[in-house]
Amino acid sequence: MNVLVCTKQDLHGAVFLNALLPALHGHRVVGVWLSDSVRPAERELPELALLHRLERTLPLQQVFPRSGDGAELMGFEALARRFAVPVQVVPEVIGEPARARLAATGAELVVVARFSQLFDAATLALPRCGMVNVHPGRLPRFAGLHAPLRSVLAGEADLGCSVHWITEGIDAGPLLARHAVPVQPHAGLLEQIAGLYPLAVPTLVELADACAAGRRPAGEPQDLGQRRYRSLPDRSEFAALRQRGMPLWQEAGYSGLLRRFLPPGAALPALPSP
Repeated sequence: MNVLVCTKQDLHGAVFLNALLPALHGHRVVGVWLSDSVRPAERELPELALLHRLERTLPLQQVFPRSGDGAELMGFEALARRFAVPVQVVPEVIGEPARARLAATGAELVVVARFSQLFDAATLALPRCGMVNVHPGRLPRFAGLHAPLRSVLAGEADLGCSVHWITEGIDAGPLLARHAVPVQPHAGLLEQIAGLYPLAVPTLVELADACAAGRRPAGEPQDLGQRRYRSLPDRSEFAALRQRGMPLWQEAGYSGLLRRFLPPGAALPALPSP
């Protein structure tokens, strides 16, 4: 089975790839496409700007280039070498050039997680087995952006992870699986998010195995009457998170996550003040 993986060029995308790529050893990963788009609000709202620094700028510039021998996890370049898979930033996935690029990979199944780009109907139709998305929230209730934050604010006991077929509607395709982990009320939200995407890996491997054997599961249609889509959060939502006692990130947990990408004894970069 030829599999193309699409994820974000950030900390969570790297954590996900470190879990997924070795698990797909029975299949051929034909490429990894990375998105690096930044919404204007991610530079303007202080909390989103901080997340941008912690999830993207700091790991990409100061940690991933130093990952290598002896490190538990690998940055994008190290992953490309280890698994002999082309990894590239893709600026556009809509239009004829993007469709030609996808067709040239020979992908039969496309796995998407945290990609931040939408595929049009013509592109969705190209892989013979379709495209599947890993969403860090319980669908259909927590569709859209920053689902973990909205789950905590809604008082959920668990953080969800949903695997679903991609259709033209955002986060609206048939469900293949739901996974969940308990909310850790005093742990950083960022570090908890990092653990969500790998929950989907066994489901994705089973899906690839089934598609390779000619058994493409249809999935369970979502009850779209229960669906609530949310865009970027505002300041009041981050204030509500603080009132609940949950930090956006926690130095000890975040440092521990970064250390997994560094060889033993390597020094961490300077971190922002929590």
